[in-house]
Amino acid sequence: MKKNKDKISKANSETEWDGFGDCPICQAMKNGQADSHEGLMKAFKDAGAQSFEEPNFHMTMKTQDKNDLYYDAMDAVNAGDYKSAEKLLLKAKEMDRDYVQTYVGFTAVYSRPKDKKKLHENIKLGYEKVLKKFPKWPKRLEWGDMDNRAYLRAIQYMGDFYLDNGEKDKAEELYRLVLKLNPNDNQGVRYILAGMYAGISGDEVNDMFDEGNKKQNWDKLEELVFEQNKKHKFWKE
Repeated sequence: MKKNKDKISKANSETEWDGFGDCPICQAMKNGQADSHEGLMKAFKDAGAQSFEEPNFHMTMKTQDKNDLYYDAMDAVNAGDYKSAEKLLLKAKEMDRDYVQTYVGFTAVYSRPKDKKKLHENIKLGYEKVLKKFPKWPKRLEWGDMDNRAYLRAIQYMGDFYLDNGEKDKAEELYRLVLKLNPNDNQGVRYILAGMYAGISGDEVNDMFDEGNKKQNWDKLEELVFEQNKKHKFWKE
């Protein structure tokens, strides 16, 4: 967008703004406060969006919804903007310290080697919040219910943490729990568990996934699960 003082066309009728609600940028435009380049830039700034000139531009509107903050944070992570993602999740945490999905988000933000300590802290916190939510495990946590996905992921991440630290019995317990709560295994936990039983590292399992994706053939993974499941009975196909 060129930096000039040309007027930006605005609505001439109040009815043209019906349905725009409390969107701060829309309100600024409606009130004539964003009918120039400078005014529009100020409206975006006041609304919490980044400057158009900044690299990896993504818009983050002000919101009081912790769920929206999580998804905005994941968009920021995908854009490589970990700093903005962290700020969004910290804001969500202020709203609700028991919201499991926020801690799941932090595991993505702190996935880099330099943030290993923070990663482990938030994996543990996320799992603690799941235990607080479910003093007794339910019979099912179906993946189709969006609210359940954060719980299932938090349990898996705790299992991954145990496995990475050589606590295989604890990891097995949580992986089996995930498969019991969500038998369809939308997370692919059966592959991790089968690899653990076969003495294959998580990295090796990931390499098998990559190979399968490249060839569009996942026979190796399925054979791994089939062989280990015969011995250990961890998944009902």
